[in-house]
Amino acid sequence: MSENFLMRKNVARSLLNRGFAIPAEMQSIFSLHLSGGALTHGEKRPIKIILNGETFDATITSVNFDRKKYPAHRDIRQIVYPLNSDIANAVRKIFSSSIENLQENLPPADREYFVLYATDIKDIFYFEPIFNREIVTAERDELSLENLFELPKLTDNDAALIEKYRLTKVRKLNRSIGNYLKKLYNFRCQLCGRNIGAPYGVNVVECHHINYFVESLDNDADNLLIVCPNHHRIIHAANPTFDHEKKFYRYPNGCEESLLLNLHL
Repeated sequence: MSENFLMRKNVARSLLNRGFAIPAEMQSIFSLHLSGGALTHGEKRPIKIILNGETFDATITSVNFDRKKYPAHRDIRQIVYPLNSDIANAVRKIFSSSIENLQENLPPADREYFVLYATDIKDIFYFEPIFNREIVTAERDELSLENLFELPKLTDNDAALIEKYRLTKVRKLNRSIGNYLKKLYNFRCQLCGRNIGAPYGVNVVECHHINYFVESLDNDADNLLIVCPNHHRIIHAANPTFDHEKKFYRYPNGCEESLLLNLHL
């Protein structure tokens, strides 16, 4: 059964007890993997979630809030399950350390999160718990890791079995979201606006994690920039600060560089 990345989410109290919300930017993609298409306002449907080789019942729902009272509010969609259901008990068992510790108080290397994939069967999703210490080694620098994600195949003869498996999963996140963003920008760099490969009939552009992946493990679209190889290496060499509100980089020498292209941040 093949899998396609849908979302990554940090472990929170709601996940351990009742379920989790689907990010607004991913709702249309979720709809493609539902047999009945997009949910109508207030609708609920049964789904299946595969976790550790077992299949559990859950519900995907569109929250039925008062649209007249909140006319500008976007629809809220969630995957939910009862507090004492089999899947809730399984999730709490897997993430037992998250029950004992508040995730925000833990160092990044100890935090836990999960990844949700769509399968090739509609209404069936694959839930994978991820523990950060299984993914990133201290010796691997950010740019090398990002370059590794760009390869069509992942090969790392020095990696342990678990690390190789986990990195393969994380690479699928990068290629699923990153490839979409590359097409969104027509393979142009968000900083200089150029498609440097166009004169040669090729597309040469890369994904950059604003908050470095080796520290944040954040591969969501709002943590990705599409940049040309030159800008990618300059960013990693200079390590500038990104202003999320004003959408520009401030370099240590005082230089400031704004995004010329921005369709997703």
